[in-house]
Amino acid sequence: MTRNNTVWLQGVTSGEKHEIHPLFRDPVDGGQLSVTFDLPAVAERFADEWKSAGSMWDRFGAVLTPLDRSHVISLGEGSTPLVRSERIAKRLGLRNLFFKLESCNPTGSFKDRQISVALSMGRSWGRTRYATVSSGNVGNALSAYCAKAGYEAFVWVSDDTAESKRQQISVYGGQLFLVPAPSEGRVRDHWNLFRDLQGFCLARDVVPMISARPVNPFMVEGTKTIAFEIAAKLNSVPDEVFCCVGGGGLLGGMHKGFSELVGLGQSTRMPRIHGGQRTDRNYAPIDKMTHRLYVEGDYYLPLDGEWAWSAIQDTGGTLLSVSSDEIAEAQAWLANLEGIFAEPQGAYATAALMRAARNGEIDPDATVACIVTGIGLKDMAATKRFVEFEPQRAAITVTGLADSSL
Repeated sequence: MTRNNTVWLQGVTSGEKHEIHPLFRDPVDGGQLSVTFDLPAVAERFADEWKSAGSMWDRFGAVLTPLDRSHVISLGEGSTPLVRSERIAKRLGLRNLFFKLESCNPTGSFKDRQISVALSMGRSWGRTRYATVSSGNVGNALSAYCAKAGYEAFVWVSDDTAESKRQQISVYGGQLFLVPAPSEGRVRDHWNLFRDLQGFCLARDVVPMISARPVNPFMVEGTKTIAFEIAAKLNSVPDEVFCCVGGGGLLGGMHKGFSELVGLGQSTRMPRIHGGQRTDRNYAPIDKMTHRLYVEGDYYLPLDGEWAWSAIQDTGGTLLSVSSDEIAEAQAWLANLEGIFAEPQGAYATAALMRAARNGEIDPDATVACIVTGIGLKDMAATKRFVEFEPQRAAITVTGLADSSL
């Protein structure tokens, strides 16, 4: 079945196993594939390494592909801080709240983990051309890691993507393509770019790099390492985990990570995993994606939405809808109360956490981990709304120290 019998690709629906090679859909039924490890076979090695110092690859290599480390392309992603909250925790009445700062990855988001795994896998196949349709962060990460490897990166983003994200793609040398922003009546057209990229790429010998399991099952493997790091730092699995829901792959990948910890004998339980999904966009709610309104209407269907909703249900978590006002308030709280600068999507999880805590849905003594997925420098325009929720000091023009009143 495979040259190494500890890992294979497995059909999510069919259950059929396939050798690890450039395969992105299940040949049995055309469905999704998942990278699957023989966890008992690698459990001893994982136990020896996962709490040690070192890179993501040093610590979790037992359950990451490619297995040949000479193919790894890394910029030092992972091992991001898990910081205890003081001021937000106090406001919300929580005693054990922690923020996982994925904003501290090399290009400023958790997507670096995903790109490192998937690009390293592509390198093992001898591939040198990679493409993504992105809201910005995957494009940033892909361009940077391709620059590191000397590969070509092709990135499509909508023309209303934050300017700093578009500039970041170009700075790294990626080829940027701008497409019309999704507008009323044209949302599904934009979603089709994500859906159709896989076929477009495979016809041109280009590796598709959207961070969704239906497009590239290796991309989401990097995500599970966040779960490993949280558990290693806390010396246990948290009680509650809050994630953003964009495409759904973060939440699905976190569930995979905590599940693998159980299978590896490093945990006996799963945390409750909660998702924060923005409401004021034409995104189908992940718990209603099969409803006719969303299937046939002008909506974006998160590519890993069903996986994410399944993960929430499996752990007894909740899906919380958050508005743009709640997201901006969460950004302001993070910046002004904790010194954490998050972009809007990076604060979805915090907005969901704030909603749940205000509703009395979190045990004050629970250990809670909240993921901050991306740094605020990626979308500086969004900071204009912070003043609505936390006071800011206006700049004072002075000639020097002498006329600066303190």
